[in-house]
Amino acid sequence: MKAFLPLVCLPLFLYAYDLKELVDISLKNRVVKAATLNVHAKEKAYDSTKSGYLPDVSVKGAYLNTYNETPAAARNTLRGTASLNYTLYDGGKKDSLYDQLLYNVDASKENLEAVRNTITLDVTRLYYEYLSYMAYKNATSEEIKQLEAELQRLEVYYETGSVTRDEVDKIDSSVKIKKVVLNEIDLGIQRVLYTLEYYTTQEITSIESGSSIKLDEDEKVVMRPDIKALDYQAKALMSNAQSIQSANYPRLYFDNTYTYSDYNFEDKSKESDFLVNEQNIATINVEWNLFDFGSTTEAYESKQFEYLSQKALLEHQINKADVDYRLAKKELEIIKLKIAATKATLDAASSTFELIKLKYQNGAIDNVAYLQSLSEKYGAQHVYEQAKNDLEIKKAEVLYYSGHTIEEYLK
Repeated sequence: MKAFLPLVCLPLFLYAYDLKELVDISLKNRVVKAATLNVHAKEKAYDSTKSGYLPDVSVKGAYLNTYNETPAAARNTLRGTASLNYTLYDGGKKDSLYDQLLYNVDASKENLEAVRNTITLDVTRLYYEYLSYMAYKNATSEEIKQLEAELQRLEVYYETGSVTRDEVDKIDSSVKIKKVVLNEIDLGIQRVLYTLEYYTTQEITSIESGSSIKLDEDEKVVMRPDIKALDYQAKALMSNAQSIQSANYPRLYFDNTYTYSDYNFEDKSKESDFLVNEQNIATINVEWNLFDFGSTTEAYESKQFEYLSQKALLEHQINKADVDYRLAKKELEIIKLKIAATKATLDAASSTFELIKLKYQNGAIDNVAYLQSLSEKYGAQHVYEQAKNDLEIKKAEVLYYSGHTIEEYLK
């Protein structure tokens, strides 16, 4: 049984994730959880405040002992009280406060969507960055194989005296340089995997290629979630200002108190109808703060300035979002042209290399032209593959800046 255990466990450690799986895992991390909990907190704050404006009912009990008994005060009294309080009008504070809290709820929800979309964009960039590194690694590895094969061939010719030592050394030097480049590429790959570990909160050892992003060129631009959140935050500040201003208006509230008392006179001669066992008192109260040395007005103006500041930031972000979107669209068109250009360059470099390789092996040209052609071929291959990956990244950026949820367009 022990002999088969490694075979059973090995696939678990070598599992390759595609883009959609990486995004799904990342959207369960602590950052998203924190944003989700913030939504619940804002909803609870609204529910709590709303409950606070419902009629308030309270009960109270008391025992009274009187030293000098009189007809108005028995020696011992047991008393129970039930009260109901309800605010009939508070100058509009309640409605403004409700609006403020609801705007805060909406802002937190949009912030959650913004966090999810930002994480999706970051993970998408890392996914295609990884694929670009792998394409670069494959191209470099193939180039090293070609150079090593040529090095072995030249060493045989050097032994027979057909080539000079410097020709062998040039190829050997190129092999060593490319191996250093290969180590740098591996470092870049590890950096991407470690960054993905930060997003997914789990170790990622391998990534599967083949994922893509479906982009409809006719997708309409909508307001991004992060900008919607700023808009709701601005509205919340205005509602907050209005709730403060309500202190300048009268407050009307209703109070009803029912009292039951059990009187116990030591001197029965002092008992009278002056004291009643049951009493109910209902009152309607009006309270109006006529003068507060301008405190309410200044507090209101303070919130107004906060609102204007938020509005200015909102307008700036709306303009910036428009610029970012138009720039992303332009970059997308350029990447499409770059793919066509790099494909033509790769085809030309590949055919040129085969011709130069043949001439070089026949001694018609020196190894300088051969090394240059070899480098151009695999360089063109790397640039072409990277351009294709950059295209997918630009698609995701266009979706992000146009206000759409990237996750819905993954395939």
